[in-house]
Amino acid sequence: MKNTWFLMSIALTMAITVSCKKKDTSSGTKAVFSYIADGFKVNFTNFSTNSTDYVWDFGDQKEGSTQSNPMHVFSNKGQYLVKLTAKNLSETSIFSDTVLIIGPNIKIDGDFTDWTYVDYTHVNTAGTGGTLLGVKTFASSTYINFYLEGTANLNLDIMDLYLDSDNNPETGLKSWMFPSGSGADFLCEGSVSGGWGDVFAHVGPGNDWAWNPVSTFGETFQFSSFKIVDGKKVIEFSVKRSVLGTLKGFVNFGLIESNSGWTEVGWMPLTQNPESKFIQIPL
Repeated sequence: MKNTWFLMSIALTMAITVSCKKKDTSSGTKAVFSYIADGFKVNFTNFSTNSTDYVWDFGDQKEGSTQSNPMHVFSNKGQYLVKLTAKNLSETSIFSDTVLIIGPNIKIDGDFTDWTYVDYTHVNTAGTGGTLLGVKTFASSTYINFYLEGTANLNLDIMDLYLDSDNNPETGLKSWMFPSGSGADFLCEGSVSGGWGDVFAHVGPGNDWAWNPVSTFGETFQFSSFKIVDGKKVIEFSVKRSVLGTLKGFVNFGLIESNSGWTEVGWMPLTQNPESKFIQIPL
């Protein structure tokens, strides 16, 4: 009798042990990831356990991914709540983390690879911009950076860069060239090829052609050399934000290129059109 109860006790213990092990091996699906950001490009590493299928939501309204370890390109600076859903049959686990995007580290050095994942801010419709074709922009904490593409005749012998720094098209110079919205608070005029130029602040009130010099190109700008990239003539340059006063939200700009005889040969965006207005750069 004692032996019978002893054997039954062993059997019961084994059954409980086997039952517990089975439960442990069929559960435990857990989603988790880490990431490394390089400018706008982010590589995600998936550390999920006991999972076979994955769904990524990158929080930027772009298409997600079902890859295990995806690469994703964000378009703008900011914080994005990225969600990974890991699945294994009927089991599901969700992990979310905030991804901080500060954008690329732009250097004005003639190596344009740091612009690779920056979207175009504006592209002129074919045949409408003269020597100017397209531009990418990126604002860091200290500079507003430009990547400018043009035709083979792009030289910036004379450059007029109009900047609306206060987000108000009713202040500054309301240029007839951009009737739908301008309000230039600053004019940057000079010759990149000639190595001279000045930055002027508009003198208000009123819409007169009245400017005060506040800086020189040498103090405010950095320019790379021209290069040919994919059949386009390209240059990058930057403007010191501190020269433009207190900025918030965004700035707006219009760009005109003239030849050495002061004849306009390029413009961005299209000028002298009822819908012509400055281009916005998010800060």
